[in-house]
Amino acid sequence: FYRRISPTSFYALGARAATDEQAIQLITGWMLNRNRFCVAPAGDFVGNSDECYWGLPSIAASDPAFPPLGYWRGYVWGPMALLVYWSLLEYDHLPVVRATRKALCRQMTSLMIWHWRAHRHICENFSPHRNATDCSGTKFYHWGALMGLITMVEDGRYTPLLLPTPLREFF
Repeated sequence: FYRRISPTSFYALGARAATDEQAIQLITGWMLNRNRFCVAPAGDFVGNSDECYWGLPSIAASDPAFPPLGYWRGYVWGPMALLVYWSLLEYDHLPVVRATRKALCRQMTSLMIWHWRAHRHICENFSPHRNATDCSGTKFYHWGALMGLITMVEDGRYTPLLLPTPLREFF
């Protein structure tokens, strides 16, 4: 058993392993909690601290291991954002989950676009801090663009052809 809470905790939603009530509790208690995964309800960063401004760090911001930030400890990753996005699709019938998915898209794409405009980088991983000056990993890495892909999918500008079986029904 791993005692740390990370975005992988939301992957259970992708397997439809939670009841609707459990999914709502997971989203409201963890993802929308500005002290944990920092996704603002409207995706507008309102209420987020400078330390967890962009949202969806790779470990809960309330975890004692978060402040020092390590490669897999606190940075924001495109593959995690995409997998969480797909997981949230499984509970699209719940208004709070649907709204959170849209908010996640706004925050993740804003993070990617901010770095692109400031530095012309698509980062391997991104600092969750509001005033981070640059990438925390490789400065031009393909999976960093997944942060923007989720918004393209959300807006209907791209339909993935190879999705896990339950997700194909959504598209």
